[in-house]
Amino acid sequence: MKKIAICAVAVFAMFFTACEFKDSAATKETQKVLAQQDQYAKGQPVPAFNWSLERDLIIQLYHIRNKNVATHTVWRSDYGLIEGDCASIGYGIPYDTSLTNPLMATGEDQRWYNKGALTSIEQAEPNGIFASKNTTATWIMSVCKITGQIAPLYIESKVTVYPYPVRVDYVTNRVTKAGESSTLINIK
Repeated sequence: MKKIAICAVAVFAMFFTACEFKDSAATKETQKVLAQQDQYAKGQPVPAFNWSLERDLIIQLYHIRNKNVATHTVWRSDYGLIEGDCASIGYGIPYDTSLTNPLMATGEDQRWYNKGALTSIEQAEPNGIFASKNTTATWIMSVCKITGQIAPLYIESKVTVYPYPVRVDYVTNRVTKAGESSTLINIK
């Protein structure tokens, strides 16, 4: 019995020595990386801006996407050949866009932890939806030329939505602008 206890203590000691060695090497490496990042922060600090053109453009894009704007949609095959087109409203909605959060925290305290680890959950975009990250399939809001009603089209091909009328030439596989844009972004 004493031999088993001595063997167990020896195995236990070897295990912790090996773990300590691994942790020690990992700790040293982590410290070097953090020291390098500190040096970058001193020598090349992240810039801070009072205003951002890109942020302003995104904000304006959200405003445009939230309006009822006339568009024209063209979809193409994987080989780039035009498969179809239609007058449309809006800019298309990725197929698996969701109104509710597609992720859910799990674990003992679902709001904050997953077995002791922090959990990240998605946040809705400013327009109140959870944007797709998984598909190229798109819902297009096609406008019926006769009734003016909207018919949702599900399209799995690559979609281009134009903010102006276009001419589509299926023979030459070309799309050309045929009028003025229904909406514009202002440069400030």
